[in-house]
Formats: sequence, C-alpha cells, structure tokens
Amino acid sequence: MKVKTLLLSVFLLFGITNGNISDQLKGKISNASSIVKRAIPDKLEDLTRAIIIDEDKLPGIDVKDGQKCVQKIIQVQETEYDRGLECQHTFKKKCHVTYVTDFSSAPERRCETTFKKNCHISFKAVPYTEKVKKCHTPYTKKCGDEIQGELVCKDIYEDFCETRFKKYDILQDEPECELVKDLRCKNITIDLLHIPHDNDGGSKVPYAVKETCENWPKQKCELKKKTVQKIHPKTECKKVSREVCAPENCETLPGEEICHEDSQTRIQNIPEENCDLEPEENCRLESTLVPKLVPKENCVKVPKEICVNTKKNPKTITKPILKNWCYDPKKLSGKR
Repeated sequence: MKVKTLLLSVFLLFGITNGNISDQLKGKISNASSIVKRAIPDKLEDLTRAIIIDEDKLPGIDVKDGQKCVQKIIQVQETEYDRGLECQHTFKKKCHVTYVTDFSSAPERRCETTFKKNCHISFKAVPYTEKVKKCHTPYTKKCGDEIQGELVCKDIYEDFCETRFKKYDILQDEPECELVKDLRCKNITIDLLHIPHDNDGGSKVPYAVKETCENWPKQKCELKKKTVQKIHPKTECKKVSREVCAPENCETLPGEEICHEDSQTRIQNIPEENCDLEPEENCRLESTLVPKLVPKENCVKVPKEICVNTKKNPKTITKPILKNWCYDPKKLSGKR
C-alpha cells in the first residue's frame, strides 16, 4: 500500500501537476522516472523493498530547511481597470452659539437734593429824621382910600406845600479824568548857511531836517461804574381854608410865598428777612439702557471634499508569472 502511495505521489509530482514545467525540467523528470522504474521489481509483492531514490538527482534548487524548489512560468488572466479619483465638493452647515450684547430699557429711580429757601419777612419800625421844606402863601389885605365900610368875612384857601427830599443810591457811569502828557513831534527845516553855496547860480540853500518834540497836556477820561447818591425832591401841596374878615373897601390878595425848613421825625418800616435753607429730595423714574447677553446661533457653510477611488473600463489580460514549487525530498524517499 505504501508503494502505491509513493508511486502515485511521484506521478502526480512529475507527470500530472507539472505539465507546464519547462523543457529542462522534463528531461530531469524523465531521468527520475527511469530511476524509479528500474527500482520497481517485477513482482508486485516486492514493491515494499525495491524503491531507491537518488536525492542528488532530483530536480530543483536547494533552499533552506532541506527543501528543493522548482520554478515554472504560468499564464494567468487578470482584469485591469482604469483607476481614478472622483471628488465631489459639498458644503456642510456648521453652527455655534455666540453671545451678542443687547440693551433693554429698565426703570431707574434717580434722586437729587435741592434746597428750598424759606424766608419770613417782618417789618421793624425805625424812627428817622428828615428835613422838610414848608411853604405857604398868605393872603394880604389891600384897602382903598374910600370910607371904611362894614366888616365882611369870607373863607379863603391858602396853599400849604411840603417838600421832602428822598435820597436813593444808583449805579451809573461816572467819568474819571486825569491829566496826562501827550508827546507831539514835527519836522522842521534848518538852513545850513555855514556851508558854501552859489547864490548867483540859483542853487538852493543847503538844509537839514530836524525833529522837535513837545509835551502837551491832555485830559484822559474813562467811564467807570460808581454808586452815587441822588436826592429827589417830592412836593405835596394842599389847600387850607381860613376865614378872613376885612372892610368892604379892602381886597384880599395872595402875597409872597413864605418858606422855612423843619426837621420831622418819621417812622419807617424797614423789612427784616430771616431765611432758612430746607433740603428737599426730588425723585423721579428714568429709563436707562441695561446691557445683557443674548445667545444667538451663528451658522457658516464649510466646504467639504469627498473623494472615492474609481475603477473603469475593465480589460482582461493574460500575463506570465513565475511560480516557485517547493517539496521536501525526504518525504519522497520515505525518510523521516
């Protein structure tokens, strides 16, 4: 049974599987087959003891691990494609949350302190003395030379006038003058007679120009605000009735005005003001702008490139490849 298996392996090795091995290998395989055939005895029962394999004459190239390798060229079919890269540009929406500053109106109470002037005015009686000019016009009797008649009485009205001089202060422009010196200059011509010159030739006498200056008095005035006291006379007149009796032949006529000055004590109410400052708080509502952060979605389109490898135009081609076939010679000889 072992012999049959060994022969089958040899035939498979050199006859069937390696049909495409090169001609050089065919010669070596035929030699190996003849060696195997010579080793087969005539009788089938002696197969187990008559197989002899010469490992040195086996085909192949020695490699590591004691194996032999045989190279053969085989034709294989492959499908080739036109390879490329297709890219597609798209836009992807990307969003993020940002915060923007917004303003909203809010009521705010604002207060300010003001001061109120509270005054109380009272009048104080103060006596003062003023000069009064009093004038009146008396009536006189003017009688004729006739015989004196009966006494006749009648009412007459005399004028009584009082003049009061009211003083008050006013602010007015008053000139303030001072005497200053004003320098005035002029040019005068001086004949230079000591210089020789030709009088007969009609030439001019040599001369020189000299500047002479003089100080002239000048009044310089400026207007300045001053407080001056003014006196304003105020006259009040009234008629006073008086009974005058005179003979019939007499006439009553107004005479000359008689005046005299008199001092009068009068009472004047002078105001006195007492004031206090009272603080007063005034509050009001005002609208003010208050900042706040408001979230806002901000989106942008980001370009995106998607690329894929492509295979187009398939073509079937036949190409040779070099194939290494390796075996272990020890397994052929039955060695372990």
